[in-house]
Amino acid sequence: MTVKGFKEVGLAMTGVFPVREAVEMAVATEKLGLGSVWFAEDYFFRGGIPYMAAASMATERVRIGLGVVNPYSRHPALTAMEFATIDEMSNERAVFGLGSGVPFWMQQMGFAVKKPLSRTRECVELIRKIMTGENVNFEGDFFSAKDVKLIFKPVRADAPIYLAFEGKMGLKLTGEIGDGAILSIFNTPSYVKWAWERVELGAQKAGKSTDGFEMVSYLPMVIDEDTDKAIALARSLMKLYLPHSQAGGPLMEHAGIKEEETLAFREADAAGRDVGELVTDKMVVTLGVVGDVESCTKQLQEIIDAGANTVVAFPVPGTDPVNTAEVLAKDIAPHLK
Repeated sequence: MTVKGFKEVGLAMTGVFPVREAVEMAVATEKLGLGSVWFAEDYFFRGGIPYMAAASMATERVRIGLGVVNPYSRHPALTAMEFATIDEMSNERAVFGLGSGVPFWMQQMGFAVKKPLSRTRECVELIRKIMTGENVNFEGDFFSAKDVKLIFKPVRADAPIYLAFEGKMGLKLTGEIGDGAILSIFNTPSYVKWAWERVELGAQKAGKSTDGFEMVSYLPMVIDEDTDKAIALARSLMKLYLPHSQAGGPLMEHAGIKEEETLAFREADAAGRDVGELVTDKMVVTLGVVGDVESCTKQLQEIIDAGANTVVAFPVPGTDPVNTAEVLAKDIAPHLK
């Protein structure tokens, strides 16, 4: 396993935030000296691309990441067009994330989620061809392009594209064709180490070095000197997400959560019961960075030591993202290495 070392602390923002608030958070993140802001594209919330555009025009230094769009709902030519535009607006500060998409959302729009890895591979290939600025003719198994050429010259022909997959084959593909990986919330030190092993296999297959490859870890984060309060707030987020986690999947397996426990979350959610009653304190502190400054610093360092290069605070309802950014910048980030 190759571990490249700590890069930065970032802040993630989901589509629940009004765009003006998200931009204010991005500006605050930059002023505080944190390294990056990341925007989700969750259907059917506010769109990630408009968030990125607004934040690009309001900031000057902070990296602006997208986590993530999918290879189903947009043709790669349109994705390339939007990526190249955002990269120009941000003055080459953009990092683009691509993943197979949440099956439930895809099905709501009538997309059959078939062969996600093959489709993602082809999508990335076509996006990269178009973002060179050259005229592209392409005929693949999933996409075609006939004399497609951007009418403007992209500021970078090689803007970074990160992939977001949970499983072993998706992570191997990430190492093979991606510039980085975006790890879903609930990743743990054990999972990060395992993800690196899979990424290394993919890189070896492609004959690539992992120098410069970035492992981005999304982490639900509640920093509060009142540990009981922190755990309660984190649980309020986790109970919304855990029923949709893959039962027996790598994230849950590495967190020590059994398949039957994840299925119990799902059953409780379907029955309208409070999933939070099934989420123990131990699960909460395993699945997130939760507690006082000292304990959160320790937890983040463990994730970094496992191989995460960039740790990103994922917003939790009931917490103030700007306050979280301030504590991270002033009390935690200076102690991470």
